[in-house]
Amino acid sequence: MTVSAIKHITVNVEIPPGVAIGDLSRKYPAIPFNIINGHWISSDERVLYITCKDWTKAYFEYLNSHSTVKHIEQIGNVAKIRIKSSFLKKFEQKEMTILYPTFLQNGLHKIDFLINQQQMDSLKKAIPGVTILKIADSYKAALKLTDRQEAIVWKAYGLGYFKYPRDITLTDLAKLLNISKATLSQTLRTVENRAIKQLLEK
Repeated sequence: MTVSAIKHITVNVEIPPGVAIGDLSRKYPAIPFNIINGHWISSDERVLYITCKDWTKAYFEYLNSHSTVKHIEQIGNVAKIRIKSSFLKKFEQKEMTILYPTFLQNGLHKIDFLINQQQMDSLKKAIPGVTILKIADSYKAALKLTDRQEAIVWKAYGLGYFKYPRDITLTDLAKLLNISKATLSQTLRTVENRAIKQLLEK
């Protein structure tokens, strides 16, 4: 694999004690949690959106009481948390792409990346205990979406909006994305129409 060759890799990383999401998953080891998206707001503070199949008040209260959680908001079945952690920064290699949702259970974080060899080497150096579960050729969908459309679809998918019955309402999803319900509905309809048109043209 050359430096420029992008691969799809799946890794397992053990989150050390003291990181809120890792501590939550160890407190409830039988529960699989999903991190459906995240972004940095400073050099050591990240906003994460975390959910699970059967969210309970106890999970929310535990996160709210954790010393590294700076702010938390519950939106439907999702906890939007602002967390301070230097460890999480080690996942971020220049120009790599995290494929959400990621999966967290009993302190182990399973993550899919689109990454090249140089980035993979940097990741191994930053987190020596990382376990690579799978390396495959990267998949690039033929459907052309804008970055914003793709981000919305990934979040909607990760939260179970496309399931039947739905795990999240259009109203809660719009609130989570901080956009109007009408804009969200139009965006999803545009993507659906494009996907159906492409399917019928094959």
